[in-house]
Amino acid sequence: MTKIKTSNPPLLGTYLLKRIYGDELYEEISGDFIEVFRERQKKYGNFSASLRYILDALLSIRNIDLKSQNSTRTNNNTAMITNYIKMALRVLQKHPTNSLINILGLAVGMGICLMIYQYIYFESSFDNFHSDVENTYRITKNYSRNGEDEGTGVYSSYGLGISVKQDVPEVKEYVRIHPQYGGAVLTNPEHNQPYKEDDMLFVDPAFLRVFDFRLVSGSTESALGSNQNIVITEQMAIKYFGDNDPMGKTLRVDGGWAAGNFTVTGVLERLPGNSHLQFDFLMPINILLQEHSQYKDTDGWGWNNFVTYVTLDKSADLGIVASKFDTVIYTYDVDLAESSTTVNIAFQPVTDIHLKSDFSGDPSTNNGSIRDVRIFSIIAIIILIIAWVNYINLSTARAMYRAKEVGVRKSIGAFRGQLVSQFMVESCLVNFLAAGLAVGIAYLLMPILNDIIGKQLEMSLLKDVTFWAVFLAVTITGSLLSGLYPAFILSAFKPASMLGSVKKVAKGGINLRRGLIVFQFLTSILLISGTYLVYNQISYMKSQELGIDMEKILVLNGPEVNVNRETAAEKMKTFKNEVAAHHSILTVTGSGAIPGKGYNWRTGMWKFGQSEDDSQSGNIVFTDHNFINTYDFEFLAGRSFTEMASEENGFVINEKSLSVFGLGTPEEAIQQKLVVGGWDTVRVIGVIKDFHWNSLKDEHSPYLFSHSTSTDFLSFKVDLSNIPETIAHIENTYNEVFPNNPFNYFFLDDEFNNQYQADLQFGNLFTSFSILAIFISYLGLFGLVAFAANSRIKEIGIRKALGAEVSNLMFLLSKEYLILLLIANVLAIPVIAFWSRSWLDDYAYKINLGIEFFVLPGLILVVISLITVSYKTYVAAKSNPVIALKVE
Repeated sequence: MTKIKTSNPPLLGTYLLKRIYGDELYEEISGDFIEVFRERQKKYGNFSASLRYILDALLSIRNIDLKSQNSTRTNNNTAMITNYIKMALRVLQKHPTNSLINILGLAVGMGICLMIYQYIYFESSFDNFHSDVENTYRITKNYSRNGEDEGTGVYSSYGLGISVKQDVPEVKEYVRIHPQYGGAVLTNPEHNQPYKEDDMLFVDPAFLRVFDFRLVSGSTESALGSNQNIVITEQMAIKYFGDNDPMGKTLRVDGGWAAGNFTVTGVLERLPGNSHLQFDFLMPINILLQEHSQYKDTDGWGWNNFVTYVTLDKSADLGIVASKFDTVIYTYDVDLAESSTTVNIAFQPVTDIHLKSDFSGDPSTNNGSIRDVRIFSIIAIIILIIAWVNYINLSTARAMYRAKEVGVRKSIGAFRGQLVSQFMVESCLVNFLAAGLAVGIAYLLMPILNDIIGKQLEMSLLKDVTFWAVFLAVTITGSLLSGLYPAFILSAFKPASMLGSVKKVAKGGINLRRGLIVFQFLTSILLISGTYLVYNQISYMKSQELGIDMEKILVLNGPEVNVNRETAAEKMKTFKNEVAAHHSILTVTGSGAIPGKGYNWRTGMWKFGQSEDDSQSGNIVFTDHNFINTYDFEFLAGRSFTEMASEENGFVINEKSLSVFGLGTPEEAIQQKLVVGGWDTVRVIGVIKDFHWNSLKDEHSPYLFSHSTSTDFLSFKVDLSNIPETIAHIENTYNEVFPNNPFNYFFLDDEFNNQYQADLQFGNLFTSFSILAIFISYLGLFGLVAFAANSRIKEIGIRKALGAEVSNLMFLLSKEYLILLLIANVLAIPVIAFWSRSWLDDYAYKINLGIEFFVLPGLILVVISLITVSYKTYVAAKSNPVIALKVE
């Protein structure tokens, strides 16, 4: 039998049909015309079928009025939209479970996105409130030697600001900031109550002109004009003066870098939370430069302890200005010009400091992370997509229940465009109801977010007109994205198929649903693995051996009030002896720094006999003779300090210093010399095993301990059996020997672990958002399972009547989801591996990615999925088969 070659209908006939009926009606009737054409093609051949197709098109001219009727119908928008809304509300009421899942899922998803957006909005808004912020920069310096990069820092010498203002015309203003390293003790002489304060800055008078911190009292021009002036915040005004006016009152400063009586000449409004500069007191930088021995007799280029900001002219070219700054440095810094070190200046926009600063020793204590902001942005998008995916899945899955409705509407003359409009109105209604609930959810959950991140955020973005425009656009976009596909799926069904069997209808969109379910499983696995990774890394860092014994160490801030240099050493010896006499005190030691709290001096040094070109940076900590014993460092060679300082009491160094300074083995290093800071030569008397002075984010670096009488910190190794008694004994002795000094103590292990606070906050946020994302995913999965169980109720009844076990029926209904979950697990493996390694690159000491990181998230998801699926499938499987067989 010869097979007739088929072809498409003639273009002339198709053209006539479109002209007569219009595009929308043609889409409705074209299927019937083509079906008749194919039948004629098989029976009479292509030529005859084509002629009859054109003839039918010509005869259709009698129906041309249908085109105008359709136009009239579709233009009656107001009445139609009102009707669509009524029908949408009826649909929501008719299927309350489905409606609740859709609205709740979208509302929770949008609410969490609002919270994340508020967090990102806050993190991205730092320092935007300054009036000339777009032209204000922090100076950074990149160091290199012999072509090797040695890192970038934010500290510079105090001569830099003055010199660039004189020599670079593009510089409009400069501000130098010198932190009050180690803090100071402040007292209101009228009450004589001392307080230890750490958040103090020495600044130039231009500080209050460059940075817009609002003064409640005082003048911007004169507040920092005299060396004995001090500016305080509102909180400090209340702390020291209560309800009295602090202006003109005196505050006594003891310890720190500048002591004496200072007059309050300004009170600042509470500092904005989105400022990278956080402080309680401002003092004139001139008192530091004119009276402190470290600076007053220098040329301004020897000590890099200052952070310098500049305001440049709007037309300034940063590259050209940076090269001018480089010229200034090499002109005035003679030592640098004669060395092999290369310094290059760069400008960091003030608005970038909070999120884009990873410089060693950055004085900004509240810096965030652009990496974290990007991760949470991705999570927000994922959560919103998951919520929309739920809507699409449930809408397409329930298509069979809407099929007869669509069939009846089409059979009585409804057009596809009208049906699409109806379903889009339903989508918009659900999305806008969810959007309204989302704002309430965000308000309710904001206090929880504040507790996690340790900040007091408000839903300030709701006051931003731009936000509402974006929020409306996202809601409309979500309505379109989540509503268009279900709308076109439902409106495309043919009336004949919809009014007959529903089995074919039920298959509509099944492949898309499966793909979206895999997407939800995949994102859930990634979020679980991310949570597992973060907490494992934090636990790893906190549980590692540090090479230092911190568990029994209580630390006390050393005395600063009424400290007489001539009698200080004797009084400290008395204090240590009296404290140590108590049975609970094992050892006592004094030092200038402690683990987790920086060092006393970072400077260049090199092995004696080599040149300055071989200089490397080392961190020096000042300690007394008992420090190394108290902290239980492990000696590899040599000895510790003796009680009496002498030339023999040189440096005790760590292992890392051996390789950095080329000192050979621990035994070979003993009695070798190091040139420190270019002018002092010190012997190595001991080598100790490497330890973690800071968190495990940082690699080992050279640490050198120098014998000193420094007592900025007093460390006590104590018996933990009776902590209250021990603390009371130390406090009583301290108050007797050092009266009028505040008694501030802490346990070192707790303080050391505070270095991981930012990581813990990130982990808590990540976990919270992940749990909510998984909840939304499985809310949708629950709805799909409920639909699947209901749609197969008759099949379940037949299988039970034939003797099927409940377990077999549960497996039958669950296996599809388990297969999709397996696919998601396979797809997740390379993503987990890539993301985990990228995230761990920021840590010097990190966990190894074992097989559990790839298997455990999937197993957790299998358990959650089985719990979700089992409930509905078990109910369906246990139902009475007689009742099930009666279901139509």
